[in-house]
Amino acid sequence: MSEESAAPTRSDSENVVSKTITVARDVGGAFRTWTEQIHRWWPSGHSISGDPATRVILEGREGGRFFERTSAGIEYDWGRILLWDPPHRLIFHWFLGSGPHLPTRVEVQFIPLNPQTTCVHLEHRGPEVIGALWWTMKGRYSAAWDVVLGRFGEM
Repeated sequence: MSEESAAPTRSDSENVVSKTITVARDVGGAFRTWTEQIHRWWPSGHSISGDPATRVILEGREGGRFFERTSAGIEYDWGRILLWDPPHRLIFHWFLGSGPHLPTRVEVQFIPLNPQTTCVHLEHRGPEVIGALWWTMKGRYSAAWDVVLGRFGEM
């Protein structure tokens, strides 16, 4: 089959939302801030409930939950931890936008640039799992991660 007649495919850059931020924190501190202190920096408007007092919780282990707990104690699952590799990497299924039956996948890497500075690189993938829904949601995911990483960078 010639190149001209081959079915068009999307490039990897179209199949992923990729974001990077550099923070003035050592790699261990950046990982702990992301995971153990997520309730302190996660944007309050970025929740299922819309409750401004909601608490975001990430259970630090493979198989752990990523969820919110409202001020009324109601919990909403956002995802499930797939890989827990402190202080370098965290991978989780992400349910928001597609649901637990069709999760997307988020990988967060913590890369030390020097003893006091860390590059945090996030990749959100999903078209191979959620198909056409990815193309509907990709812009929302991209905009939301900009806000989330912006808040993380302020910590």
